Formats: sequence, C-alpha cells, structure tokens
Amino acid sequence: MLTGAKIILKLLREFGVEKIFMVGGTDHAALIEEKVKDPNNLPDLEEVPHEIVASSMALGQSFLGRVGVVLVHTTPGTANVIGILMDAYTMRLPLIVLAGKSPYTERGSRASRNVRIHWPQEVENQTDMVKPWVKYAFEIRRVEQIPETISRAFQIALSEPKGPVYIVFPREITVEETEYRRVKMEPFEPAAPRAHLEKAKKMINEAERPIIITWNSGRRKDWFESLVNFANKTRIPVINYIGGYVNYPSNGSMALDNIDLSESDLLIVVENDVPWIPKKQEIKGNVIRVDTDPSYTNIPFYGFQCDLCIQSTVSEFFDRLVNDIRPKDDEWIIKKRERQIKEKGEEVERLRKNRKIHPRYLSYEIGKIAKQEKAIIVNEYVFNPKYAELDEFGSYLGEPSAGYLGWGLGASTGIKSLLHDKLVIVTVGDGQFIFGVPEAFYYVAAKYPVLTIIYDNAGWLATENAVKEVYPDGMAVAKGLYPGTNFIRYNIGQGILAYNGYYKLIEKPEEIKETLTEAVEYVKKGKPAIIQAIVERVKA
Repeated sequence: MLTGAKIILKLLREFGVEKIFMVGGTDHAALIEEKVKDPNNLPDLEEVPHEIVASSMALGQSFLGRVGVVLVHTTPGTANVIGILMDAYTMRLPLIVLAGKSPYTERGSRASRNVRIHWPQEVENQTDMVKPWVKYAFEIRRVEQIPETISRAFQIALSEPKGPVYIVFPREITVEETEYRRVKMEPFEPAAPRAHLEKAKKMINEAERPIIITWNSGRRKDWFESLVNFANKTRIPVINYIGGYVNYPSNGSMALDNIDLSESDLLIVVENDVPWIPKKQEIKGNVIRVDTDPSYTNIPFYGFQCDLCIQSTVSEFFDRLVNDIRPKDDEWIIKKRERQIKEKGEEVERLRKNRKIHPRYLSYEIGKIAKQEKAIIVNEYVFNPKYAELDEFGSYLGEPSAGYLGWGLGASTGIKSLLHDKLVIVTVGDGQFIFGVPEAFYYVAAKYPVLTIIYDNAGWLATENAVKEVYPDGMAVAKGLYPGTNFIRYNIGQGILAYNGYYKLIEKPEEIKETLTEAVEYVKKGKPAIIQAIVERVKA
C-alpha cells in the first residue's frame, strides 16, 4: 500500500517526468515527505519563486518533446498559471498542471484544515477556473482514482491536437493509502479519409499557383520533415516558414517571406488558426485546411474559408500525397525569393549604418550568432525570424496565438534545464520582460543560464500602432501623443548582477556584435547574461 502522494509521484516518474516545477503550498506536504523518503526514484521537486516562471519552465520542456509538469497551490496558484495555460493551448503543447485544493474536512484527519486560508481559498468548482484553456480538467476525490486520472492526463495531453490538462487534489487523498496500479491509455491521432485525400490530390494537381500557409507544423520532427519533403518535391512555396516553430528551413528554395494571397488559386492551410487577416487579404482561390482540429472549436467566432477540411496530422497528409502531385512551375517563386533576399540584404546594410538600433538589424545580428553557436531562440514577439537563418528543426520557439505575455523567460530556462550544453537565447520586449517576473527568472537563470536580449523601445508599441490603424486621422496621431503606452526607461535587466550575472546596456548598432560575443562567452562559463538594447520605436 502506498500513499496518494507517492502514487502520483511514482506514476509521473514512470511517464518520464524528471522534474516537477513547483511553487510550494500547504497542500504539498505529503509530496515533499515522499520525495525525502525516496529521493532517488521520484521526480525532483524544483522550487521556483513564481507560478508564471514555473509553468513557463514546464512549457519549455514540452517544446523539447517532454511533458512538462508544474505543481501549484490551490486557487491562488491556479490563477497565476492561467495565462501560460492559454499559451500552451494555442501552441498545442502538452502540459500538466497539478493543483492542490483546500482540504475537504475540518477535523478527523491529519490532513484536515489547520490554517485560516483553507476556508477562503476554496471555490465550489476549482476546475471551472481553467476549463476554456485545457483539454481535460478533473478533481480527484478518492485516492483510488489516482492511477486512472494520471494515465488519462498523459493520454489526453499527448493526443493530437496536443495540449494542457489540469488535475486538482485535496490534501486528504495525498495521505490516504491504496494499492499501486498503472493503467494503460495510449494517445491517439486523427487520419485523413481516403476520399478527402483523393479530392485534395485533384485540387492540388489542377492548381497553377498553390501556396502552403502554416504556423505550427514544425512542432513535431516528423511533421517538419514531411512538409519539407512535400514542398521541395512539388515546388509549392511555404509562407510562415518560421511561425510558432521552424516549419521549413529559412534557406529552403520554397521559403517565401510574403505574397499577395489573391495571386494564388489554392491555399493549403496547415496547422494555422489565423492564416490571414480577412480585412487585409482578399482570397480568390480555393482553400484546403489540414489540421488536427481544422474547425478550431475553441474560438467562438470563426469565419475562415474552407473548401476542403481535413482532420489529419501533417505527416499523414503530406506523406500519403507527395508521390501523386505533379511538380509546379517554380520560376515565379525563384524570382520572388531572389528579390526578397536581395531586398533584405540591402535593408540590413542600410540599418547597419543607422545612428540607433533598428529591431530588424538586431534580429539579424542575433540570428548570425545563433547560427554560429547552434543556439535555440525563444522569441516572445519582438525578434523577427525572417532576418535570421533558422534551418534546423527545434531551433526556434515563437509567440503563441493567445498572446499571453511573460512566458519567454521561464520557457528558455526550462529548455536549458534539459539541454545543459546548448546555448539558449531568449528575446523579449521591455514590457514582456517585466511580465516574465524578472526576480523569479533571475533565481532560476542562476542555475540554468541563458542569454536574454531585451528590445527596449520604452513602451507598448502594439497599442500605439492600434491607435494609428483605427484612428489614422485622429487627434492622437496628429499630436503624436499616446497616453498609456509609454514607459519611463530604467536599466530593467540590471538585477541579474545580484545573481552573479552579466549585464550591458547598448544603444548603437556597432555595439551589438561585440556585446553578443561577450555575453555568449559569459553564458558558456555558466553565468546568465542580459543585454538591454535601446531600439527604435518601430515595427520589428
């Protein structure tokens, strides 16, 4: 017979979990006791000073193909982790959130309520707090339910479309005992019906200028390889070759930065929730959607065209079709790609001579050193991947569709916690850096050192741009005043010095290369580094 706490930890370890990122609470006493009693055979309980950083670290591990696990305290801990659940859900990354619950009982058990917070922290249905942003939410009420619940949590998290799950347990079930069991529940995936594949083959073969529009098809290696093979063999270009992930190599012959979608007679939309902005793009051709959930049922209002909707994994679709598609005339693609490469090169040279640092030039220099060092880039919104060379699967993690900010710092250290010898670079804006809970980030970065680059434009550029778009002839634009969008500039990254880290503020383009090299060497020595770059207030 084992306690519920021991069963939870033992099952997690058997599912491959080595670390549980934890923000401790009164509901975790039994898990701590069991870890101390059996230190070598249970996952490490790694204390992190804030739930945003802890859950983001778990998210970073999920990016590497693991299932990240975070342990939080009842309703306050759950409230702090909801934003990262939003990100994980839209990134379609598996994530397990374990949350305590106020004890059921007031007396009669050593786990009964014994501090004041156990009453006001309780809510009637704690799982309702997270339900819009998880695939599965369940409260364990009896110790005998643990094996089925943990097994099902992994099954659902790993089944396509992958995503986060949320498990709640009161303190009583962690101290109660029952027999240990493991329940087999394998994850599953959708597959395209033959009739849909035949129709897709006909539509693609008849199209003269088909285009692949993706965003998240690079989150699995088999998907990445399948799309690369298909695009190269059929000579169909790929838009968003770098989206949420590296979907297709930057140096690939079918990688296009942008195109007027009205020029295409067929759009193949692959793992992409928002393939275009309807008010800005006119669609004249047909649309095939290939997705593990092509209807995006989590989005209430959704009007994107879909002439053929195929629920399938990326590799299942492309691998079954690749040998039946006639290669397209790619002369127009080659010319457009050559022109785009030439224009970017000329732009980089112009920006290099600027008095101030342009964010696109900073992205170019970061991309150069990342390629040189075979680094992983974690980008929270500000880095422009089209100015870098990202050719390898898994070398980039980009912004999630949900847009909850503050995840990048923790995700980078979560990746570093598994890849100790890999350089991890995280790029954030000044506001995103603050949202990432810097003091908690410093704490974990001292153990898992990464290179952080802050694009400091002293404000909320996205909000300012929204004002310009919605009211182009308005008073705010005329006066150049955007209240509520400006920051007083401070040396916000300097706190890393208290953790024996490296910090430097730069303002000129000629400072970038030398500072990047210096900071990388510091990280290689096992110390975290932060570069705060004062950039022009323009779109990256």
